[in-house]
Amino acid sequence: MASRTSTSDLVLHIWPGHWGLPSFDPLCVAAVLYLQQAVPGQFILKECSNPDVSPTGQLPFLLHEQHSVASFPSIVKYVSGLRNADYKTYPNANLDANLSPREKAQRTAWSAHAESHLGDIVYHYLYSNQDNWMGLTRITLASMFAVPQKYYAPTRIRDTYHQRLLAAGLWKPFADEPLVDSPFAREIKPVEKKKQEIKKNPALSQAFEREKVLEKARTELDIYRELLDDKDFIFQDRLSSIDILLAAHIILLTDPPYPDPVLKDLVTETYPTLLAHARRVFDEAFGQGRLTVATISVSSSFWNVIPSWPKTGHNKKYSSPEDIKDAQLRWGFLGLVLGSFVAYLVVVVPKYIQWVPVEKLEAEEEEEEDDDDDAEGGVRTKE
Repeated sequence: MASRTSTSDLVLHIWPGHWGLPSFDPLCVAAVLYLQQAVPGQFILKECSNPDVSPTGQLPFLLHEQHSVASFPSIVKYVSGLRNADYKTYPNANLDANLSPREKAQRTAWSAHAESHLGDIVYHYLYSNQDNWMGLTRITLASMFAVPQKYYAPTRIRDTYHQRLLAAGLWKPFADEPLVDSPFAREIKPVEKKKQEIKKNPALSQAFEREKVLEKARTELDIYRELLDDKDFIFQDRLSSIDILLAAHIILLTDPPYPDPVLKDLVTETYPTLLAHARRVFDEAFGQGRLTVATISVSSSFWNVIPSWPKTGHNKKYSSPEDIKDAQLRWGFLGLVLGSFVAYLVVVVPKYIQWVPVEKLEAEEEEEEDDDDDAEGGVRTKE
């Protein structure tokens, strides 16, 4: 564990690790794998649950001296450039240095394809699959935040993938989408009739959605099985950045303890070569499974709960409506807590504490003193 960093350190900010993996996000896992292979022992991991600190509002991102680099492709490009800038310090920084120009062009294309298409499948499995979201992802995300963020931050993160997965057809079955009724008489097409039948039958709807996801997953995984063929690695039988990106996505389909293991079973049973490739990449990077770099965990405290009031104008602090909504929710929670405390003081406390005016207390004390004097006088008379 590291307590501080120097200005020359490569500091990689990633989503926190879970399930025995460096992170629960495929691009964060890929970034860790790349740095572990390219600059082993020369970087520090900083687990982060606030993507707003990134220049692009997304993780992973890399800090090095005065440079800030976000997104996996940009991190690979920057780290690879360190080899040319200081070969003595970073001799293996460019894992793609031996690729031919044609292979480098193919690597760029395949990397973009994997980040998009395999990413859709992984994010569907984490966020759109209802069983996995409720039974695993939401609980995992909530554990990373302090109160009150743990109650709404997971849903906010999930919402960031909604449009992407919706466009990919992986957010929800079409049977859940409302059918538009026309005021004009027309013939119902077979596709619309099938939609109506599925919508009336939840079990059929769920089976249809599952098969649709499996079909898409098979289409994408078939491509990479053919690309890998029987080789240990995709290009020249040597590890490259595309191997790392592919392995990061495959491992996140198989290693987490998903309540619904439909895609895990698919990869394990139908694509053993892809799973073996992913294990090979991880073994290359981590050896016996140990992460040989220092890790800094950013812990949550009470002061992290108190936000700055969202500002507007040219120099506003929050750059998106989501950030403003997040700050307003946190202020609302604090207001609710303070309001409840005040209500407790006003409504509940008086039931248990009797407020007596000072004048009444003084009068009661004088009466008690008079009673004591009378009692002592009576005793003396008896004697």
